[in-house]
Amino acid sequence: MIVNHLEAARLLEGGHVIAIPTETVWGLASRADDPAATRRIFEIKGRDKGKPLTLFPQSVDRIKDYAVMSEAAEALVAAGFVPGPLTLVLESRVWFEGVVAKDMSVGIRVPKHPEALKLLSCLAFPLATTSANLSGLEPARSREELANYFPHLPALAGECGGLPSSTVLDARGDILVLIRRGPVGLMEAERATGLRVVSSSLRVLFVCTGGVDRSPAAAEWVESKGIQGVEARFVGTLWPEKEILSAASWADLIFPMESYHAGFLEELGVSRDKIFDPLGIIDPHAQEETVRKAIFARLERALAERVLPEIKARLRGV
Repeated sequence: MIVNHLEAARLLEGGHVIAIPTETVWGLASRADDPAATRRIFEIKGRDKGKPLTLFPQSVDRIKDYAVMSEAAEALVAAGFVPGPLTLVLESRVWFEGVVAKDMSVGIRVPKHPEALKLLSCLAFPLATTSANLSGLEPARSREELANYFPHLPALAGECGGLPSSTVLDARGDILVLIRRGPVGLMEAERATGLRVVSSSLRVLFVCTGGVDRSPAAAEWVESKGIQGVEARFVGTLWPEKEILSAASWADLIFPMESYHAGFLEELGVSRDKIFDPLGIIDPHAQEETVRKAIFARLERALAERVLPEIKARLRGV
């Protein structure tokens, strides 16, 4: 059953669970201040009750009613990431069963979807939400997938945007901690706010032309350091565009070998925020052996002096 925002509001007020579209995936929602309603979400989804739901406040301005707005959170809002596909973990000011964690933290998100925003604006309470899927399965990204999971669940009008699930950042401290990757990248958040973003894992991509000499050697060098949580890959600009974009989307940090490689990535639409200045390593292909050795020696110096410090600065616990 498809319902408009007024009908959806009445259902939510009565303690019902509905499906709502967001710019990422379809979500399940109930009123957050009704324990019986939030328990229905866990039952419908088959989700472990130890994993809290996400809070959708009625607007950006209402976040402060439910959580402590840290300087980091204020910076992310000012940078334009909220509303949007970003969930902020903050210190809660309230207690909602199933939504607020035992340590009094709460994940808060304001979606950037016209129908979801219209619904939120007419509510007198925030929503408890989670992705629309049975526990362990992929979130619904279309109304058809939603109906396959929950054929009898009322659903707000509209379609979801299909972006990956939201980025989750712990913004309670002086630095931002990446909890889950998503549409808002680690470097994108860092450069927009001026705040350090750290993570328990890091994905590093090296880019050259053919993907046979420089970038494989760089990735192998990083992997050889045995730094827990760090994964390195490589790609060449001569590779199929789909493979290049997939690798770039996967990466947190991208290190091109030459200016040409950086420009190529930007032309493909890869975020400039995650592309670092070129390492300045020329192509060793068809060079004499002495020249090749000098090139790879320079590459190792660049990795030790430029790449490794960047990795350690963003790796939590290092």
